Parts: sequence; structure tokens; C-alpha cells
Amino acid sequence: MATFENCTGAPLGHDATTRRARERTREVFTGRRVSTLSAEELDAARAAGYEPSDGDWLIGRDPRKMERSELEAMGHAPVSPMEAIRARCLDCCAGSAHEVRCCVAMTCPSWPFRTGKNPWRAPISEERREALRQRSPFSSGPHKTEGATVGSPPSATPV
Repeated sequence: MATFENCTGAPLGHDATTRRARERTREVFTGRRVSTLSAEELDAARAAGYEPSDGDWLIGRDPRKMERSELEAMGHAPVSPMEAIRARCLDCCAGSAHEVRCCVAMTCPSWPFRTGKNPWRAPISEERREALRQRSPFSSGPHKTEGATVGSPPSATPV
């Protein structure tokens, strides 16, 4: 049973500045019964991402019902789903990008996405790429493709 330093739930003796220390702070509530918690511990558990279940156990809160500030206070940063999968793969491989690249867990649902790219996404067409270039604020004007300027009328060639 952990003792608490303050109402944030930081255990005594742990520096919560590292990712693993923040995880330890949250994990002190794993497997705890709601009936065994004081009001202070219940508040700390809620801040750590737990909520009481229909029974007497703590379960993870629904992130769809949480405020952005609550998620950020837990140490989560806004990332794309692909970035989240890549981060999980790095976590699984002890932070080694080389091990992620060499991963042989082919049955893992994240395996095709481990490099941070979606292999099922169709490549962008040249027409779409050119349209995006035209709308880009970094575009310095029309771009040339195959000798003609996009947006200019086709040149008349004698037949």
C-alpha cells in the first residue's frame, strides 16, 4: 500500500519528471478496490486516469469524456494515430528504432504500421499533388510539369 505525499498522488520517494516515474504514480492504483481508498486517494486516482467501475474496482476512464487538459496533465500529448502506434512500437522494442525496423512479431496488429506509415493508404496522384502545390502558401507561382506551365493554355503546335 503506497503512502501519498500530496493530493496529486505522487508516491513518496519518486521523482515524477520521467515518463516511467509518471507511470509508477498512476500504477499505484492498479488492482485497488474503491472501498479501500480515502477521499484523497480517490481524487488522486481520478487525476491519474481511473474511475470507479460498476463493481468495487478502479478502471480506466473513457478518454472521449475527458478534457484535453486532463489528458495533458496525465502526460499525454496530442499525436496522430500513426505517431501513437510508432511510439508504442518503440516502447515495445525498448526505444530502439533498429529493433522496430527488424521486428518479427508479424501477428501484431501494429506490425504493418511500425515504421510510422500507413501501408494501406493509396499513393497520392500527380494531379492531387499539383493541386496541393498550387494552394500551398509556400508556392512561388505556377510550377512547370513536362515543359508546360500548369494553368496556362496549351501551346498550339502545327499539325
